[in-house]
Amino acid sequence: MREFLIDLKANLEEICPTFLQVPPKTPYPYITLEPGHYMQGFPWGPLIVTLTIKIWSDYAGTKEILSLGRAVEKHLKRYTSTAFEVSLKIDKSSLLHMVDEQIRVHTIGLKARLRGDFS
Repeated sequence: MREFLIDLKANLEEICPTFLQVPPKTPYPYITLEPGHYMQGFPWGPLIVTLTIKIWSDYAGTKEILSLGRAVEKHLKRYTSTAFEVSLKIDKSSLLHMVDEQIRVHTIGLKARLRGDFS
């Protein structure tokens, strides 16, 4: 699964900075990858991974966050890997405005089905 996260992170870096752990005082906008659950039924079967992708913005309106969200969704639809076979499905997509901090967060729930050598 680590290889998948590193590859996905590198792919999303084309849009804006992407992190598994955000360094202090990172300027907006940026993307975070938050791994959820993963399971593999058999040693030779596919690995099923759930994760959350969050896009963070402090732009005053919604134009920036919505355009970044569309760009991420386009990247996910075109995503391929040379190291393993992957199939992605967007489960949910939502936008949250944190009033106190003037931060906007676009959250994308993602399921990935991976086949390959993850030893």
